[in-house]
Amino acid sequence: MKVLIMRPSFNPEMSAGNHLALDLILDLKKAGHDVILISPVSEKYMGLPADYQDPCIVYRVKSKIKGKSIIKRIIRYVNTSFLMYKCAKNLDYDVILSHSMPPLLGPFSCILGKKKNKNVIYWEQDIVSNSIITTGLGVNNSLKQKLMYNIARMLEIYTENHCSHIVTISQQFKQMHVDRGVNSSKISVLYNWIDTTQIYPISRGENPLYEDLGIDRSDFIVSYCGNLGVPQNVEIMIDAAEILKNVSGLKFLLIGNGTRENYIIDYLSNKKLNNVIYHPLYPLAQACQVYNVGDIGLVIGKKGTSKNGFPSKMWSILAAGQTIISCFDIESELSQFVRSGNCGISIEPDSAEKLSQAIMVLFENRNMCKQYAKNARVFAIKYAERQNATKQFINIINKVSDFS
Repeated sequence: MKVLIMRPSFNPEMSAGNHLALDLILDLKKAGHDVILISPVSEKYMGLPADYQDPCIVYRVKSKIKGKSIIKRIIRYVNTSFLMYKCAKNLDYDVILSHSMPPLLGPFSCILGKKKNKNVIYWEQDIVSNSIITTGLGVNNSLKQKLMYNIARMLEIYTENHCSHIVTISQQFKQMHVDRGVNSSKISVLYNWIDTTQIYPISRGENPLYEDLGIDRSDFIVSYCGNLGVPQNVEIMIDAAEILKNVSGLKFLLIGNGTRENYIIDYLSNKKLNNVIYHPLYPLAQACQVYNVGDIGLVIGKKGTSKNGFPSKMWSILAAGQTIISCFDIESELSQFVRSGNCGISIEPDSAEKLSQAIMVLFENRNMCKQYAKNARVFAIKYAERQNATKQFINIINKVSDFS
């Protein structure tokens, strides 16, 4: 069987979720399937590094639309999705696996599936219509926001109705679809995974990033690694660091990039804090080292973010044996996992004060923190191991494609 994967980015670009695509591609090939991938590419990666080799046939498309304004981004999303569709319509494959971003990719993939008479599996990582509300894109309750929401919702309805199957990342997402009238048999829940043979605990003495970042190995480190966008609300980490700036031996590490990277750098600079270190996102090959810098790993999301996303960085934090603090919707599956796994502390979102208090609980109770860390690794192996997850995914693809 030949699988066409349509997704918003791919290696060697540094972007959230690329490790999931790479793992799935490698395991599909191991199971005897062929894979073609189509993805946008930024200017920086138009020419691939000399030592880089794609794991499958990859077609990269480049939009000529530039700019970071909302209008420019929307036009670029439309253009990019069309270019991907145009590339795919002349290729040969048996099934289409479409990512949920850019927002038009799902509908274009469904149109492509109808044109080519191929089944389409919609791999849902985001619910864009909900994110427009929870991130406050536009002005709350404004005509602009309502228009954007309605367009996003229309695209989601089209994809729900015309794809063959939906693979989503949480029970909450599945229930949203069922509430909208989608048959539950059309939806599979498959949590994002982590390769625990690639992300695992290493000692501080083995980790060269302490020198690279200029961090004392004896310090107690609170770290955030990931996207710097509106939903993440990383400011509360910086605000918590400001509250705790006089605590000796306590340091904060912020690693990431994204649409608000410059804003976050300026926000941090204006605070003039000596206890926070910032570094751009490291390559995927150094993920194990990155998630091993720190006693605490943070997952942060604005109130309501659980309605449109489930941060996969949680599994990397747990696999590395880091204690986790989730500043996320308190009744979300993510926060429930933290509590049921006894691998950290879950607090309500958007509160620097409560975050600082949770940090101090762990700072002052190192044995508790170490036990949470041990539990974290066990939980990751039990519930998010790569081999089990990709095997389930491949079974879904086989079933939808009627391949045996």
